[in-house]
Amino acid sequence: MGTLRDLQYALQEKIEELRQRDALIDELELELDQKDELIQRLQNELDKYRSVIRPATAQQQGLALQPDHHRSKRQAISAEPTACDISQLSHVTLPFYPKSPESKELIKDAILDNDFMKNLEMSQIQEIVDCMYPVDYGNEACIIKEGDVGSLVFVMEEGKVEVTKEGMKLCTMGPGKVFGELAILYNCTRTATVRTLTHVKLWAIDRQCFQTIMMRTGLIKHAEYMDFLKSVPTFQDLPEETLSKLADVMEETHYEDGEYIIRQGARGDTFFIISKGKVNVTQEDSANQHAVHLRELARGDWFGREHCRVTVTGINMELQPSSASITSGFREANKYKDFQSHFQFTSTSCVDVHPQRVQKLCVQREDVRTANVIAAEAVTCLVIDRDSFKHLIGGLDDVSNKGYEDAEAKAK
Repeated sequence: MGTLRDLQYALQEKIEELRQRDALIDELELELDQKDELIQRLQNELDKYRSVIRPATAQQQGLALQPDHHRSKRQAISAEPTACDISQLSHVTLPFYPKSPESKELIKDAILDNDFMKNLEMSQIQEIVDCMYPVDYGNEACIIKEGDVGSLVFVMEEGKVEVTKEGMKLCTMGPGKVFGELAILYNCTRTATVRTLTHVKLWAIDRQCFQTIMMRTGLIKHAEYMDFLKSVPTFQDLPEETLSKLADVMEETHYEDGEYIIRQGARGDTFFIISKGKVNVTQEDSANQHAVHLRELARGDWFGREHCRVTVTGINMELQPSSASITSGFREANKYKDFQSHFQFTSTSCVDVHPQRVQKLCVQREDVRTANVIAAEAVTCLVIDRDSFKHLIGGLDDVSNKGYEDAEAKAK
């Protein structure tokens, strides 16, 4: 009986320890949520600060900012919650205002020059250009008043304006500049006052129209990514919720014929799935420095998995991205650390691989690209970063094991 009582007492102690740990976990989770909210608030404030400080700084330094046409991740655009879905948004007719080719180009360049809007997709930018309508203001007119609730964003085509904050002059702006964008991006009050110094000609778009474009484009892209993932054998059996989350974090990138997507020897943490076009996989021969063609990849194929690490029966194995690409990459998938670097997809049929090359690739370091991947034509890839892949599909051992088994089979 003494032994039973001891066990019961020990059990009670363990139960109490678990309760305390649960309470601590709840407390820490609450603290994390609070810190996340604080970070978001501070980020919004920082964005507001940048919106009024950067123009002045750029002007003082004489900087002529050039449109950034480089590939980069889409930045999150804050929007007011809406219950619309694709079926509802597809029936929304957006307004169209005719413009000269010069005006269209000016608006597009102004958006690409704006820190908060330059990473929008070109299809979104084109719709914004089409939906903007003309607005004229005379000399010494107030276009935007600090503290007011704003619902319009402007692009200046002609004239000159002065920007002030709390009565202090920040800068002057001329044609080809966007202003008032924070009102529709963050649903906040105006952060500065904008007055005309001359007669000005502007193009404007309201918040509702802008957000309809953002939501419709986003939902359509999401649906396209979902359909694509369901067509890839590796992912088609995943739960709908997981596929949806994958589609949320995928980034679309474009490459021209002959452009290097991955360079041998470079470090990388992204995984690619080809959604359009073809790529060539090559490897430099250390003996004669000549590139050896390994294979061709096409739509549904994947590559860039070298940074993935998979645990099989308790043993850590490194799956090289190039080896994965060179084996059955066309059937596998997109973004996790065990594919957890950015994924990009291409579309073509695979050719036979040199077994000795595959074997060699499989022993390369985890963080170094083991082959070149070069666009054989215009290519579109879906990319996912390592952290996202690990978080969403970190436990998808079947995918990783299949790639490893394929590599071993071809190496024999």
